[in-house]
Amino acid sequence: MKIINFFFYFTLFSLISCSEIKTNNPTEVYKYWSGTNPNSDVRLINGQYWQSSHFSKEYIMFLEFIPKKFWVNEFIKQNNLINDSIINDEFIESKPNWFKPSKGSKKYKISSDFDQGSRYFKDLKTGICFFYEIQL
Repeated sequence: MKIINFFFYFTLFSLISCSEIKTNNPTEVYKYWSGTNPNSDVRLINGQYWQSSHFSKEYIMFLEFIPKKFWVNEFIKQNNLINDSIINDEFIESKPNWFKPSKGSKKYKISSDFDQGSRYFKDLKTGICFFYEIQL
């Protein structure tokens, strides 16, 4: 009986843990991406999130939001982001129609050899941020 229970729970766990996640709800996108619920420091506008069904966390995330100034500055600092001098963002495949950082946006990237193409845009006039993060 113990063997049957083991296989039942193992199969159940395998099926539950291996399901793809897709959402366009910006609140859900933020939660999947950050692991926390959004608070009053950010005002979410648009989002798109896909996570693979693999046991490793492989995902592609697009987020448009307006953070408080200290939030985005702290994010840049904590994640060691550096200025990205490449102006063109057309390298981002399958981006949503609403993902259109302004020409006045400052663009950042990860300061690491492990960068897979994630980019972070901050509009210096409006404060609107567009984040594209990929981890495959």
